[in-house]
Amino acid sequence: MDTVQTMHWIDWCVVALVGLFFVAVAYSTKKYTQSTSDFLAANRLAGRYLLTLAEGVAGLGAVSIVARFQMVYKAGFAPNWWEQLQAPILLIMMLTGWVIYRFRETRSLTLAQFFEMRYGRNFRIYAASICWISGIINFGIFPSVGANFFIHYCGLPTEYMLFGFLVMPTYHTLLIVLLGLSLYFTFAGGQIAVLVTDFFQSFFVNIILIVILILLLIKFPLSTIFEGLQIAEPGKSLLNPFDTDNVKGFDSYYFLIALFAMIINHKAWQGSQAYNVSAKSPHEAKMAGVLGSYRGWALLWSLTLMPLVAYTIMHHPNYADWAVQVQGVLDGIPDEQVRDQMITPLTMTLYMPVGLMGAFAAVMFAAFISTHDTYLHSWGSIFIQDIYLPWTGKELDPKQHMRLLRISIFGVAIFIFLFSSLYQQTQDILLFFALTGAFWLGGAGVVIVGGLYSSWGTTRGAFAALTTGTTLATSGMFLEHFCMDWFGRDFPLSGQEVYFFSMAVAWVFYIGFSLTDRHTFNLDKMLHRGEYVVASDRQATGGRDIKRQWNWRMALGITEEFTRGDKIIYGITIAKSLMFFGLWIVMTITWYTVGISDDGWATYHYYVNAMFFIGTSFIVMVWLSIGGLKDLVSLLKDLKEAKRVFSDDGTVRDHDFEVKT
Repeated sequence: MDTVQTMHWIDWCVVALVGLFFVAVAYSTKKYTQSTSDFLAANRLAGRYLLTLAEGVAGLGAVSIVARFQMVYKAGFAPNWWEQLQAPILLIMMLTGWVIYRFRETRSLTLAQFFEMRYGRNFRIYAASICWISGIINFGIFPSVGANFFIHYCGLPTEYMLFGFLVMPTYHTLLIVLLGLSLYFTFAGGQIAVLVTDFFQSFFVNIILIVILILLLIKFPLSTIFEGLQIAEPGKSLLNPFDTDNVKGFDSYYFLIALFAMIINHKAWQGSQAYNVSAKSPHEAKMAGVLGSYRGWALLWSLTLMPLVAYTIMHHPNYADWAVQVQGVLDGIPDEQVRDQMITPLTMTLYMPVGLMGAFAAVMFAAFISTHDTYLHSWGSIFIQDIYLPWTGKELDPKQHMRLLRISIFGVAIFIFLFSSLYQQTQDILLFFALTGAFWLGGAGVVIVGGLYSSWGTTRGAFAALTTGTTLATSGMFLEHFCMDWFGRDFPLSGQEVYFFSMAVAWVFYIGFSLTDRHTFNLDKMLHRGEYVVASDRQATGGRDIKRQWNWRMALGITEEFTRGDKIIYGITIAKSLMFFGLWIVMTITWYTVGISDDGWATYHYYVNAMFFIGTSFIVMVWLSIGGLKDLVSLLKDLKEAKRVFSDDGTVRDHDFEVKT
């Protein structure tokens, strides 16, 4: 196919069948939701493989796919290169169960419930309000990006006639239909429905992306792609990650600061917060984090290769005719940001066969629903659990509680519909995320880490850190983006640099204000350790608290909870992480000593990145999918047999944690 094509009827049938299947799955979960804990956390019965796959697609989303397309089209292999630097950091975080293990030990249903245990009710309300405002504004463009994708990828008209006389905008119709389906998935069974449908969506998405990956490798040899990438001008290299100084928004500092934030703000963003509390034990939560380093292999290379093929089509002389056709369609899109986002999807219509084109539309549909039902569930729950109920002091029966949660979720849907209808995006998706996310993330990390790992952190320190970090980050981000319009000159710091500065200052304020209070907090009680242990969280050790004697196994994060299989997975993960970090060091030293040509970088990306990940992605997908199916069966069985504790509704009834010194 050498023209921009529209969807065939076979493609539409594929989308319809996939959609009906997911609706049926969501409907089947309704009977399992009996309590608030079911609705918010699947009664804490999810296994590691189910969590790994479901959370992976929940965090992906149609908006994330388009954002990835946009970034890779501009930055090439640089994101993959700097992500490789994450290997040793991620390894340490996985080995220790950084944040997620201790957070699961608190048995909190939301992050802010932990805040109330640790810092008091007033801080819970304050922090949750900041988190919620940041979250729903960040969420506001999700429907817009998804709707624009379907309009341009599927070749839909901007308007259509309803009943033969009423002119209706396609964009707003898509918003209503897609958000309506997302609401249904969320209402059907809360986190249980989200978990189960996200798992099947992940299974489907991985299969289709592997098929597309094979198609790309057949139709576009990697040698041709790498040849096309070398056309990029100096300072905007798509192959050399050290030659990206002129890549607007995505230079090396962007990725290095993102690495720092990944550590400091681990699990701070609450868009998929229910996954942080759904594991059947702290150990299962930790192992899900380890397995998470494997789940994205097929996704990574499919979503990297597609925009690189798009760049080749738009710049390589062999594809000049195709480029003209795509550019003709792009020129007809009035919004600059939408034009930018649609380059890769439109090039895909040139080479996608009938059936597979519909399958990718179904992938985007699944990705849209999986993220939206997860985010609707999260932000709607946070408003009720952490703002409204703590503020009013009300305690509700399960039916009233779940009804209120659904009303809040519907309210979030109305807000993002209006936001997507009225807001005109002016920057790249990931840069918009940075701006809106900074309102919360500027100071969130330190109050989480300090609260989980220190007994000396205090409420005053938490208020000071969150207020300072939020204020600095938000102010700086706005100045960075609007300084030229307001003052006629550029702001001296980038948005990412402002973000880094705000996080550092927040840590200083937390430590400084906390140390002046001289209070000691009872961490064992909050983490249910020692005499406070909860037997159901320690099934692997017979209900006993694990021994915490320092030795080489403890240093590696290996406790009594580890089975032989867990140790094998750990060993392979450690070896993989160290191998890629070693290669990163070798290439970095080589670049700064003798230099590396574009051909050398192309060879490295071909063998080390492409061949390895492409070659192993199918094996990994089969492994995780088999484990996920077993976990799914176990979840449904356990939900049938579980005895509900209706008082487990996110209310903190015991505040006696602090020990005065």
